[in-house]
Amino acid sequence: MIDDVHEPLEQYCSHFKTAHVNNTSDFFENLVRRSGVDENANTKTVQELRELEKQAAGTGSTNKWWRFLRGVTIASAVLVALYIYAHYWWPWLTVPAIVLVPAMLFLNRVIKDSDARLKRLREACDEKRAVAWGQMAPLNRLFDWDIVAKLMQSTVPRIAFDTYFSNGRMEELRNSFGWSGHLGDPHSIVFSHSGVLNGNPFILARTLSHWMGSKTYHGSLDITWTEQYRDSQGKWQTRTRHETLRASIERPFPEYENQTFIVYGNEAAPDLVFSRKPSALSKLDDGLFDKWRTNRAIKKLEAKSREVGEGKTFTVMANREFDALFDATNRNHEVQFRLLFTPLAQQEMLKLLKDSQAGFGDSFVFEKTHMINIVEPGHMRQTDISGDPEKFHDYELARARRFFNGYHNDFFKSFYFGIAPLLAIPLYQQHRPHSDIYKDTYSHKPCFWEHEAIANYHGEAAFNHPECVTRSILKTSLQHEADGSQKVRVKASGFGSVERIHHVSVRGGDGRSHQVPVRWDEYFEVENSVDMLVQETAPPREASGDATSDSNQAALPPAFSQRGIDAGRAVLRRSIVSAVLPG
Repeated sequence: MIDDVHEPLEQYCSHFKTAHVNNTSDFFENLVRRSGVDENANTKTVQELRELEKQAAGTGSTNKWWRFLRGVTIASAVLVALYIYAHYWWPWLTVPAIVLVPAMLFLNRVIKDSDARLKRLREACDEKRAVAWGQMAPLNRLFDWDIVAKLMQSTVPRIAFDTYFSNGRMEELRNSFGWSGHLGDPHSIVFSHSGVLNGNPFILARTLSHWMGSKTYHGSLDITWTEQYRDSQGKWQTRTRHETLRASIERPFPEYENQTFIVYGNEAAPDLVFSRKPSALSKLDDGLFDKWRTNRAIKKLEAKSREVGEGKTFTVMANREFDALFDATNRNHEVQFRLLFTPLAQQEMLKLLKDSQAGFGDSFVFEKTHMINIVEPGHMRQTDISGDPEKFHDYELARARRFFNGYHNDFFKSFYFGIAPLLAIPLYQQHRPHSDIYKDTYSHKPCFWEHEAIANYHGEAAFNHPECVTRSILKTSLQHEADGSQKVRVKASGFGSVERIHHVSVRGGDGRSHQVPVRWDEYFEVENSVDMLVQETAPPREASGDATSDSNQAALPPAFSQRGIDAGRAVLRRSIVSAVLPG
């Protein structure tokens, strides 16, 4: 077992990558054994289904061709009839009719038989697919929200995930590390994990962020005018000219983007503030021109280090290459920066920045504000961090195995290299607070980040304003707590739109100015508030002791039943039951 991770790149290649592949595979096979799914029977069922699907596809293709042939026959008959009607005596129309009627009877009978066969095959496919789903049902019930956490911790014991993001974890970050947790109204939490890394709290979050950008709208106007000209014989002639005038305007347009980042609290270097972003220098090789670019950046740092004056405290590091590539020149405390980035830390950080084989290279933003570190790995924007159990449900065991292994191995690699810049700093692994964050009932309840993630899981459509035509940013506020439940107000902020027309003056080829209409959408803010009921509960397996219980089904708490909420309207997610209350 590897405890502290001081060389994240080498240890990933030599140990963690293979270990996680094996842990993930073993975990899945253990689920298969517990479920009792007969793999041979499922393989046979799926093979029979694929054969039926192949027959259905072939019959469907043949059916389309027969229908096409019938259409061609009808079209040909009509054209022949029109030709005869135009050039011959009308009784000759009986000739195409004599040919068409038997052909249509034959084609209609063939198409009818093909339709019936296609229907039987599709019904057989549905029945066989239902059998396969039934075979896989015991396994599908075993997939749960905590599998990502279990696999991560089995591979890297220093990482431990919380069941959900609680008030206790939020209060620890706020009181011990000075982080407020408020991202602002333009940001909504889509999903978040919380836990500890080397005993220090972290958050892995995915947000939906909004800002007002701009959009270019285009319009056109066709104009016509006449003009006189002399022809080759010297006579005056008149001709008509045509031109399409075009115009464009820019107007405000609501933009939305998902962001994924990691928040990490650590007491080391508590006064240090700096930020850095990906540098193009990290992608350079050992070529002559690339070396010149790196040396040029180093000379700029050395020149900056020689500057004196009020507020100019930057001192270049002995490892010039690290300083150039990491590029945290806005640091405010040289002593604590060097305390954090020891020679070993510099060496390991350089390896991460320059790596293009095992990991993702220099793709991360790194900001430290006193005891709060925020890492935004660019590669994690494409990573699904939810671990939603429904993603793994399948009727084919072989395909479920491939997807399960691929998903969790991809997640591990993405998250590991997301936190790798933190792992590369040895001092961060030496500060390990041991605070009791679950000291009372309040601490166990989900915090407002978890509320926002739950609301987003229900979907924006459940909270949108009726006139909203864009995405909605969901924000929550706790209304009251009773009977162990939390009543949460969800405010959905989006935009409605109304079409406008703006006329742009454009000079045409006729020498006149014309008003070209440009249609554009004017966006206006709309808001809607809906209440949601939330209550934490024991995971189904822990509550029932039955390994085959459905992770998406649980007995509703009394607070839900008393409000007339049935199981069909409630959602169980990460040991939290929630439901949108009627307006």
